[in-house]
Amino acid sequence: MKVLISACLLGIALTGCAFGDRHAKLDYPPSEGSGLVTSAQASPASGSRGVIYLEDFRDVRPDKEIVGHVKNGLGMKTAKVIATRDVTEWVHDAVAHELKAAGYGVEERAAAPDDAIILSGDILFVYCSASFTYDGDVTLQVEAKRAGRHLLDRSYSGTGSAGVSFAATGDSYSESLSLALKAALQKVLLDLDGLGI
Repeated sequence: MKVLISACLLGIALTGCAFGDRHAKLDYPPSEGSGLVTSAQASPASGSRGVIYLEDFRDVRPDKEIVGHVKNGLGMKTAKVIATRDVTEWVHDAVAHELKAAGYGVEERAAAPDDAIILSGDILFVYCSASFTYDGDVTLQVEAKRAGRHLLDRSYSGTGSAGVSFAATGDSYSESLSLALKAALQKVLLDLDGLGI
């Protein structure tokens, strides 16, 4: 009988804060000291590596607002995580931020000359769950073209976590997703570096 009561109390403890939708602001960049390893080298001057013209990424996810779920201790979804910011805007700003930090100049697609490098893509997956820890995942399909010729066309994924989930807060979902997006974009930058543009 004591075992049954203990199990019931544990179930209540594990599900006590799992109900009620959360709202993720989708801030970028992730906060400093959030666990993602970054280079200690000084950033190159903006524009020193050429200019990339950025086109808005297309959000091809079936549900544009949902970016995660809260799960109870049994792994069941008990609440939704809703983005309070447009995901395409979040990705656009993050891509621009990372390109500038890597030394690229960034301009909007509408101003591109004929021989410009155009960067665009699709948002395939943006999702974070939380049971004991936050688990954020982001996947982008990224294209880079010059004069209609593909320089780059591949899928990039990243994961991130704000750590242990004590209260499944909207801010921690946002932080986990920003870490995941940053991890994916670091892979994009490595491939852009390899193109020598």
